[in-house]
Amino acid sequence: MIIEIRHHSHIQRMTYDDFEDRVRDGEISGDTPIRFEVVTGDAFVPAHDLELYQVLASAPERGFRRALLRPGLPLVTAILLGFQIRVYLWSWVPATETWLQDHFTNWAPAVLEEGEIWRLFSYGLLHLNFAHLLFNLCFLGYTAYHLERAAGRANLLTIYFGSVFTGGILSMLLTPDRQSLGASGGVYGLLAAAIVIGWKYWDSLPVQSRKYFGWAIAFYLGLSFVTALRAENVDHWSHLGGLIGGGALMTVLEPERLSRQTLHNRVWRLGAVGAMALLSLGLAVGGSWVVPLQALGDLDDEGWTVSRPTYWKSGWTFTGDRGWFSPTLGATFAATTTVHPRPLTADAAVHNLVTRIGSGSRNPRVLSDAPIALAGWEARQVRLRFDLSGEEQEVTAIVMARGVYEHRVQFQSVAAAADPYQPLVTRIRDSVAFEEVPELVDARARALTHPRSYGPAVALGLALYRSGQALEALEAYGHAHQLRPAEPEAIVGLLRVHADYSVPGGIEVAHEALAARPDHPGVIIACADAIAASGNQAEAEQVLDDAWARLPGDRQLRVARLNFGLSVALPGDETP
Repeated sequence: MIIEIRHHSHIQRMTYDDFEDRVRDGEISGDTPIRFEVVTGDAFVPAHDLELYQVLASAPERGFRRALLRPGLPLVTAILLGFQIRVYLWSWVPATETWLQDHFTNWAPAVLEEGEIWRLFSYGLLHLNFAHLLFNLCFLGYTAYHLERAAGRANLLTIYFGSVFTGGILSMLLTPDRQSLGASGGVYGLLAAAIVIGWKYWDSLPVQSRKYFGWAIAFYLGLSFVTALRAENVDHWSHLGGLIGGGALMTVLEPERLSRQTLHNRVWRLGAVGAMALLSLGLAVGGSWVVPLQALGDLDDEGWTVSRPTYWKSGWTFTGDRGWFSPTLGATFAATTTVHPRPLTADAAVHNLVTRIGSGSRNPRVLSDAPIALAGWEARQVRLRFDLSGEEQEVTAIVMARGVYEHRVQFQSVAAAADPYQPLVTRIRDSVAFEEVPELVDARARALTHPRSYGPAVALGLALYRSGQALEALEAYGHAHQLRPAEPEAIVGLLRVHADYSVPGGIEVAHEALAARPDHPGVIIACADAIAASGNQAEAEQVLDDAWARLPGDRQLRVARLNFGLSVALPGDETP
């Protein structure tokens, strides 16, 4: 389509596309006579009388295009570039580079455990060396130069720091064991924003500027992203997070000169800043809620699993346990199992914990001791404070007696920093899961394969007894006793279950066993234990006295009598 423009006596002909570009660029005023045969016929009419001119010549459109074509370095872009160059030059001061990296890089342990949330922004202003700085600033200057003109200063700042923040969050969560720094997360966010602007406002962009937006720049973004994937020391998650953040923000924001509603951009910018502030505050207050965890696989043989912080490093705690240390050196974690000869109670497990802590520290004191349910088993959660190397420390421990197995989860930190770690302690506690120990799994399989065999039945009873499953142990030992009533192993097993787990009925079983096997030392001792556990200490001692008279000098009876506090003098010996 051809449009004619009259300048005095001269008539200029041009295509509709040329007319459109010249109107948008402000080169054709509203008073210019034009003839567009399809609309005006043979007459020339002022351009402002035509609806097509009114649409193309809108003040926002013209301002938007003029801003993109205006020469000179945009202010915010210049400030961003200048500030990062000055920070890099400052790092040349002796000891400053180390200080900057220690306090301002993006590092999950410092953010999540110590609340240093400023790192999620400050890392985007640091660079490792001159090549790193030059590469990032070239891309930053190239992209921000045009994006500031197109989107506006406030939008550019929001997009840059929003992209740095989202890149820092993603990097922190997915690579928590490494520190990162550099402006590349923000740069990728600006690149994504430039692509989105091209897609959304292509028709409004001057022809000369279209090579900086949309699909024209997507190729360079893709090439840069793929190239970076081949480098080992590049924080890819920061790149991806910045890309997502910048693209999302530019999707909801509008170029300042094209925004139809004055408050639109302001609301979205305040919303973005508010979201970053709230998330940062949440991390500062409860960052240990999101410390990544992974299961400890080396506890499987002990019949339980528990999770530990993924990025913590292994070592040995002051109590001699193998544990894991936070990279900040502010906390340690240990998960251990101790196997005892006989089942123990929860009180005994707590006593063992306090004794263990006290053996390597000074002034141990229990702050709280509360019963809890742990994966269906009864456990205790204990908080202790003590002095270690002149510093007050606190331990939160979860202890559980499960038959002969004493399981312990121990979390230690400086006392002043103990409360912020409590959410992490809760998550670790809730991750505890119990399974049957391999000994019990094998015993069940053998008993199932040989249901009429005495040996597998006794082995199953013993495995159940050791695992804390008293009623099932009685059933297994009872089955073995039915198969071979005279064999002592099943009788002793039944008596031990009654004695060590305080199961009612032990005294009756003891009387029957004494009648059946009055001369077997193992049975006699088990009977004495069961009778004593039922509250009849005098009767238990009488059982041992009668047995000592029948079997004088028996080694098993001698040990049992010593445990009961009885004399081991042989009948007929002279009393000194």
